[in-house]
Amino acid sequence: MTKTHYLNMFACVSTGIFTGGTLMIAITFGLQWRDLAPNDLLLAFSHDWKNIAATIIPFALLQTMLLPIAVYLAWPYRVARKYWLIALLFWLLNCTITSVYHLPVVLAGLNGEIAVADITTVVEQWLLFHWPRVCLGVATTCFAILAAMQQTKKAE
Repeated sequence: MTKTHYLNMFACVSTGIFTGGTLMIAITFGLQWRDLAPNDLLLAFSHDWKNIAATIIPFALLQTMLLPIAVYLAWPYRVARKYWLIALLFWLLNCTITSVYHLPVVLAGLNGEIAVADITTVVEQWLLFHWPRVCLGVATTCFAILAAMQQTKKAE
């Protein structure tokens, strides 16, 4: 295997791990948060995010670095390049949604800016808008895998 194959493999794995993390947040934490009283939810939401961030952010950073490199390395392979570009586009869309909506809500929770009376509604809405991020993650992973497979086939 070449260095490009390894890079492609790590790009696919990082997108898959990030997607698994977003799915875990949606299901596991979502179910937990829905069962909590507002006071407990306010504490849990802030506390849980410190642990979630330590787990998921490294893979977000890794795929942010690896996807553009994969696009660059796939440039001679038209179909692989197209799939990598689509994966990168989905990832950038995911990043946009995260930075515009989800991150500000999390930061507001961490800074104590969400009132106890509002936390249940805020978290329910946050979870509802989290599902498109999960779907974008799945699409990113699928296109990254397709790109890596196509590029490996063409390179052989």
